Amino acid sequence: MRICKARRQSFTIPNDLVEDILSRLPVKSLMRFKCVSKAWHTLISSCRFAKSHFQRASQNPSCMNVIVFTDNCVLSLGYEALFQTCVHGQPVDVDFQGFPLWGEEYVETNLASCNGLVCIELYNRRKRTSEYLVWNPSTKSYKNIPRPTSTPDSMSCWFYRFGFGYDYSTDDHKIVRPFQIFPFDMKRIEIFSLKTFTWKTILVDVDNIYNCSLPLIPKTTYCNGAIYWSARKYGKPSIVYFDLAEEIFHELPWPESVLYCIRDRSSGKCFYTTGLWELGTFGEHLCLSVCTGESRKNLCIQLWVMKESWTRLATIPYLGTCLRPMCVSKNGEKVLMRETQVKYVGITGEWYYKLVEWNLTDHTCTSILCDPNPRMEAATYVESLYLQ
Repeated sequence: MRICKARRQSFTIPNDLVEDILSRLPVKSLMRFKCVSKAWHTLISSCRFAKSHFQRASQNPSCMNVIVFTDNCVLSLGYEALFQTCVHGQPVDVDFQGFPLWGEEYVETNLASCNGLVCIELYNRRKRTSEYLVWNPSTKSYKNIPRPTSTPDSMSCWFYRFGFGYDYSTDDHKIVRPFQIFPFDMKRIEIFSLKTFTWKTILVDVDNIYNCSLPLIPKTTYCNGAIYWSARKYGKPSIVYFDLAEEIFHELPWPESVLYCIRDRSSGKCFYTTGLWELGTFGEHLCLSVCTGESRKNLCIQLWVMKESWTRLATIPYLGTCLRPMCVSKNGEKVLMRETQVKYVGITGEWYYKLVEWNLTDHTCTSILCDPNPRMEAATYVESLYLQ
């Protein structure tokens, strides 16, 4: 009797199908799958794959996370947990070796995020010096940013809030740091390129909108290839943005129907609510949160979204502080925002933050973090493979 042995047939999955399948997986799995083969290691480590993976992940709200820095720990909150009633963040183990200001006293942490990367600024209030680090919370990889060599001594300069964003034209991530040399010199812009790993300095023209605005103190917001600051122009509120491709400042019109000058009924004097607005994001769009009203006792917070023009999204009761929009839930009913407060110790003030959730449907406000540290910085990020 002859026994017929079945022929073995080899089956190979096309490379483009393998890449498509892998691009749908979370970063944690992909980092493990680098060990499967040399081909997979090369694919997952490539810039092209990192870009396609991020483009897919950015369309998936479940890939959105919030990183929270407090005085004594770093927490990570997943998107699904953000819009629950009671949230406890997961501790993140960080060890930024060679980052000299990390953990030192009198140092404040400022964050900016883009494409899954978080740029960390550690500012020493006593020495007026800053150190920068770009970190990927998903892969735990980071790069210490060298100090610029062309900047004058920090005591002779006034540095404004830094920004961090992505230049589509050169496929490059950039740190932007405006500064001005005392006593009344024109403003300059320091730009760090993550691709070339170098700093350069740009002198701003006299007639540039940036030179017409007063100090850009509030937090920056990155949106669609530009970094935005809220500022003041001749006493009126203004929004200026720096196009990372053109490396030029522009001005964004303020919503016309928003009052920025409120008349006090008792004294008849007019005061500006110039310190009572914040810029943030609502999905893929720029979002403006502004305190407005007919009098000091009759303030509310209006949320405006910039699409083709400014559209009012919601009106929120004034909670004693302005709110910075950070992200929105899948159904668009809830907005995660950061509440800003100032605590004065003697004649100096320190900023304190907490995360709150505003329900656009039933108009309720809920604190997100349970028993949060009063001093807190937060930034949103999408899982990515950049900076492996």
